Amino acid sequence: MDDRMNNRYFPTQRASGFTLIEIVVVIIVLGILAVIALPKFMNIKQDAQISTVEATGGAFAAGIKLANVKWASKGHSGPVDNLQVYDNGTSGQLDINLWGWPAQSYPPFEASPRLNNVNDCMSVWRTVLLDAPTVSTSAEVAESAYRATYISPDQCRYFFNELPALSIYYDSRDGTVITDSDPEL
Repeated sequence: MDDRMNNRYFPTQRASGFTLIEIVVVIIVLGILAVIALPKFMNIKQDAQISTVEATGGAFAAGIKLANVKWASKGHSGPVDNLQVYDNGTSGQLDINLWGWPAQSYPPFEASPRLNNVNDCMSVWRTVLLDAPTVSTSAEVAESAYRATYISPDQCRYFFNELPALSIYYDSRDGTVITDSDPEL
């Protein structure tokens, strides 16, 4: 018998394609990957917001420390009005309280400046952070990136308007800056 005849009755080529079982296995594997990976992708925006607040809080803390170092390097030991922290104009001046920390930023003379209202909180924010994210007393995202609040005595909290559970706390009595970046609180 001829080889051509054998091939006709007993084909050696197998049909290509996927079996039903292979397709089901692939669908199950893709489903498992989706269940595991999807929550990670869903939190990307929140992770970006947390990183934004942490970076802003770090820059704010560095600016607060810079002002204190500038105050100390000039030999001051009490309140100072209109200390030139950076630049040459009034935009780079801070009023330093009796503990040596930024309390406000206003050109008029004040013998013993204190951080004692929300406007002081906003002025410190705008002066310490060069090209600062917007701040106001409004919780509206369209108004500003952060909402400033005053905490008596001599403290501020800046809430991130897109996710208000994130905030930056400042205590002008000891220079403490705490970034609260846990959205679950």
